[in-house]
Amino acid sequence: MFLSMNWISDFVDLSGLDKMELIRKFSLSTAEVENEIFFKGSDFSGIVVAEIKEIEDHPKSEKLHLLKVDIGEAELVDVVCGAPNVRVGMKTAFAKVGARLGEIEIAPRPLAGFMSNGMCCSEKEIGISDDNSGIMDILEDVKNGTDIKDLYEIDDIVFEVDNKSLTNRPDLWGHYGIAREFASLAGRELKPLPQVDLSQYDNLPKIDLKIEDDLCQRYSCLQVANIKKNVSPVNMRIRLFYCGMRGINLLADLTNYIMLEMGQPTHAFDGNKIDEIKIGTPEESCKFTTLDNTERDITTDTLLIKNATTPVAIAGIMGGLDSEIVDGTTSVVLESANFDGTSIRKTALALGMRTDASGKFEKNIDPMMTVPAVERACELVELLGCGDVMDGMVDIINYVPAPKTVKLEPEKINALLGTDISREDMVKYLALLEVPVDGDDIQVPSWRPDLNLMADIAEEVGRSFGYNEIPTTQLKMAAKGGYSPKMLFESACGNACRALGYNEIIPYSFVSPEIFDRIRLPENSALRNPMRIQNPLGEDTSVMRTTALPSMLDILSRNM
Repeated sequence: MFLSMNWISDFVDLSGLDKMELIRKFSLSTAEVENEIFFKGSDFSGIVVAEIKEIEDHPKSEKLHLLKVDIGEAELVDVVCGAPNVRVGMKTAFAKVGARLGEIEIAPRPLAGFMSNGMCCSEKEIGISDDNSGIMDILEDVKNGTDIKDLYEIDDIVFEVDNKSLTNRPDLWGHYGIAREFASLAGRELKPLPQVDLSQYDNLPKIDLKIEDDLCQRYSCLQVANIKKNVSPVNMRIRLFYCGMRGINLLADLTNYIMLEMGQPTHAFDGNKIDEIKIGTPEESCKFTTLDNTERDITTDTLLIKNATTPVAIAGIMGGLDSEIVDGTTSVVLESANFDGTSIRKTALALGMRTDASGKFEKNIDPMMTVPAVERACELVELLGCGDVMDGMVDIINYVPAPKTVKLEPEKINALLGTDISREDMVKYLALLEVPVDGDDIQVPSWRPDLNLMADIAEEVGRSFGYNEIPTTQLKMAAKGGYSPKMLFESACGNACRALGYNEIIPYSFVSPEIFDRIRLPENSALRNPMRIQNPLGEDTSVMRTTALPSMLDILSRNM
């Protein structure tokens, strides 16, 4: 998962702090940061806003154009450009003479017989998207000659976190949760997430919603109409691109933005194709075409989002092609839901289509996040001026996490850590992580399902205190141990076999059905009737082996 320091800084003031040192502390205390850190925008300079004033066709080329551009200086600049989207009055990103694009320094040079004094740039060439279809089209009303970095958030520090280190922390699957950790590390306040109070729309009509299966733990939705824009702001697209996603259109980008920010997947349906929503499994198997234009085989175990009886999405995994948001969409239904993690994992495996959304639902994210995600989405809709909320929010919840408390036991925590941390400091560390303490009771937030025992609290205290600050001490009790008779016998057998020249192998117990043909096992052999695994990782590991011979031959051939 890629994370943007600019995005994190929206929610915690990191001014005056060494951000690289904070990333190092985060890696030591919270989750493993991969080795490479990306300093976005640092490899280019001298890119300014330029306006195309004149265009002439190149006399000897059908693709090239001769431009005169205004870069905010006394004279217009002559440029040769082959982009198909050039037009008079267009503002674009322009690399002046002396500018740097990675390892390239821009200098005057002849192109097809004419001197080009700079370069009009695509978004891909300045590293803010993968769009290289034409030069960048700047829609903002901005002065010619403005440095592109003063216009957009291009300079950023992006780091990657190993997803495996976040498996038990669903609260860290978005920038806001990560910002909470950085606030704790920096000893600074976490800012509230900007949201709209949706109670103001309670008097509006509401979408007809019915949950027919408890596998849907919560479903929140409302309708936004009068869609006025279909192109996302450049800064939004930059953040999505830096974090590994491409821009699609404003509404699709908005749902991806919410997911990367809050860790809560959302989805937008074409509002003109939604009359009533029902969530449940189908009565019989059917075919369904998903957004990737692939027809899927849907079984009676698959949880679906339906418009009445017509499927419009595979719950928690992917929407349908028929209800896709397109450039002409004028109304959308915003969905924010929570589904049973085990059900989503089984469906994703059965269909072979693990997505960003399913990967989060599998971790049993907090069902209390659905409404804040809708509130945040509506806040962005208002901020961007791209539509109007037309319905009151419908929110049906089938599962509320039971309130959970853990005792704060400073003496036991210090004994476990080998520290002498005061109770006051423990309370302060927990408060910075937004884990409140009431007397001796720690009120565990719904978004921290990993906090269950005193040892879990000790881990929070220890990492906030700093693992490297815990003094090294000797164990205060002698370790006792020994081998059981069974262990001694197995060890003796192993030693005897090795003395006779044998080698020990420990292969997997599950194999591919093809191994029976590879060892030429007769068709009528009882060994050809293995036990199949219900949810295999793949066909190569789909059955339990009935003979060790193929594993031995496979390892022998690989070693040879």
